[in-house]
Amino acid sequence: MDKKKNKLPADRHLFQQAMDDVKPLKSPARTDSKAPRVSPRVGRHENTHAAPSPENFYLAEEKPGIDNEDGSSYRQNGVQKRIMQKLKRGHYKLGDQLDLHHMGTRTGAAALLEFITHSQASSFRCIRIIHGKGKRSEQGPKLRTMTRQLLRDHPQVVAFTACKPADGGDGATDVLLKS
Repeated sequence: MDKKKNKLPADRHLFQQAMDDVKPLKSPARTDSKAPRVSPRVGRHENTHAAPSPENFYLAEEKPGIDNEDGSSYRQNGVQKRIMQKLKRGHYKLGDQLDLHHMGTRTGAAALLEFITHSQASSFRCIRIIHGKGKRSEQGPKLRTMTRQLLRDHPQVVAFTACKPADGGDGATDVLLKS
């Protein structure tokens, strides 16, 4: 044991001599975390926790870029793909549904906002909006466009997608609300 104690200072001295002319590398400051992403929803409404009002509602034709190719699905930033897949496959228990047939866009928007508020109060996680496909409308699917735009802008909506063909297909939308 005495030999080890004697060798340590000598080894340390030899190591220091070998390292005298070595200069440390300069490395840039790094972090494992990424910069936070800016949410595209920020700034759309003055109060981001309040629901959009039907008075401030505009049709997609008046507000370009609202619907992408078909606009049938949407999920907020941070929502996992598997949650969206479960919603598309109908794995969530349906809490309630609202039929917007025979309503105008303003009346439908007001009814939809009230329905979302009621569903949140009733602790429903998944709801269905029946808006129709707009095949009989001369102007196209106004209710479907209005529904998807309003859902996309609503702060309590996590994701939505068109229903399975057996449940109405593109004429109905399943919505996942914040819990």
